[in-house]
Amino acid sequence: MHRNRQQEREVLIGLAETLATSGISKLLLHAWERRYGIEPQERSPTGRRFYTRDQVERLRLLKSCSDGGHRISSLVPLSNEALLRLECELAARQALSEIIDAIQALDSDRLQALLQARAETEAPEQFIRATALPLMREIGSMWAEGEVSIAAEHMTTAHIKRILGGLFDRCPIPPPDAPRLVATTPEKEDHDIGALVATLLARLRGWNALFLGASLPASEIADAAHRREVSCVCLSALTGRKAGLQRHLQALRSALSPDIDIWIGGAAYANLAPMAGVSFMSNMDVFLDALATAAQALPKAG
Repeated sequence: MHRNRQQEREVLIGLAETLATSGISKLLLHAWERRYGIEPQERSPTGRRFYTRDQVERLRLLKSCSDGGHRISSLVPLSNEALLRLECELAARQALSEIIDAIQALDSDRLQALLQARAETEAPEQFIRATALPLMREIGSMWAEGEVSIAAEHMTTAHIKRILGGLFDRCPIPPPDAPRLVATTPEKEDHDIGALVATLLARLRGWNALFLGASLPASEIADAAHRREVSCVCLSALTGRKAGLQRHLQALRSALSPDIDIWIGGAAYANLAPMAGVSFMSNMDVFLDALATAAQALPKAG
């Protein structure tokens, strides 16, 4: 029994190593224990603290995310997985600081050089995850707070679209029987980076994907979808009134063949009522999973 107890103790981590690995001080750890009930896995009869590796990692994540500006009280309820995603977002934001400096200075040449350097060193999907999407989210938030001008936002969008367009050259040529999709935005939605990204990701996954540009009426989308014999239509929207987006979706759903799915993504679609034949893609990973599933289940293009 004593030997089993000793073996269990050996997989636990003592206080000194816990503090060194997590980066927090003993004083802060005690404060978190008192305020938020963050307790060690085990205490010895003499009061020594021992932690599991998951607990040490959690302490590290809490410290990292709180250092990034988030209140510890809002972090404690989160799972380790959620904290890790938040830490990645914070790291991506920090890594974008030089690019954001160029944007705020309206230094177009420097911005292009910085983005191009990342695109050349990162795989296309990594560039989308680590640079393009985090940058556009950050600039959108900064614009809403008045920290960047409309001109700066437009300049950034133009450069990102230019880089993404160039990444299509690195996509494999889809086979003749590859599943097909088209991607666009609804009428009066000019923010088409989401649709462009969806097209690029699909092409990287072997789909025969076509980007139709922005702001198309339902009838034009349906016509293109039927001409291309697609499996699904992808729509992206960041703005727009709920009623208008709902009407556009209803018109498109009525105009499309029943066997053509509609996938929607973006903040403007998040709160729409569910509709038969329409699937909301809440994030990039959900979209990638849908691509993988559909590539196996849907009929191939002839």
